[in-house]
Amino acid sequence: MKYVLFIATDPAGEPTDENPQAWVEKWNGRGVRVEGMPLKPADETRTVRVRGDRVLVTDGPFAETAEWIAGYDLVEAADLDEAIEAAASHPMATAGRIEVRPVEPLDLGPGTGNVPHEGDAPASRFLAILRTEPDAPAFTPEPAAVADWVRDGLASGRYLGGEHLRPVQDATLVRRREGGSVIGAGSVVSRDIPPMSVALGTPCRVVREITDEDLITRLAGQ
Repeated sequence: MKYVLFIATDPAGEPTDENPQAWVEKWNGRGVRVEGMPLKPADETRTVRVRGDRVLVTDGPFAETAEWIAGYDLVEAADLDEAIEAAASHPMATAGRIEVRPVEPLDLGPGTGNVPHEGDAPASRFLAILRTEPDAPAFTPEPAAVADWVRDGLASGRYLGGEHLRPVQDATLVRRREGGSVIGAGSVVSRDIPPMSVALGTPCRVVREITDEDLITRLAGQ
């Protein structure tokens, strides 16, 4: 089963000199890690909302918190226990916190599959995180409309892939403090993230750019 690991900062995190590249090599070698990348700082994030015929673009992430998502890893584990094991051994489980969110398979029909790509290769890429918002007008996207959006993105070369996540209630938050792991329910984001939550694509103006810079010093998902 696939899980997305959201790698997040945490003001209560502890210093660590663990090498994140060693974590990458270990879980790549075990055939568990699929891909992952660090993200640029939160102040380079843009949040996009559509209200009526207006497109509203604001600076910053959607959640105003002391923590921010610094990277992600996609793993394919035997079960939640193995996904938690991978998360707990990540350097950022000590320096920050990691949310383990199961992927809910979603079949949108032919022509909507993810594009094979080298997830760790340096590129100008952006990660879109789609989420619910309580004050937004009630709206449930039709699967056919989502499928058309995916196909349009694939045809334009701007969309590489996405994953549909289980509800926030199924999230597991992992921290490692003073040598021991702290496992609990919870999320690094304050509200739920809906279908097609993680979408990887090429340059556009709606999401935070993925970079391979400051890989080790930021310990953000590699």
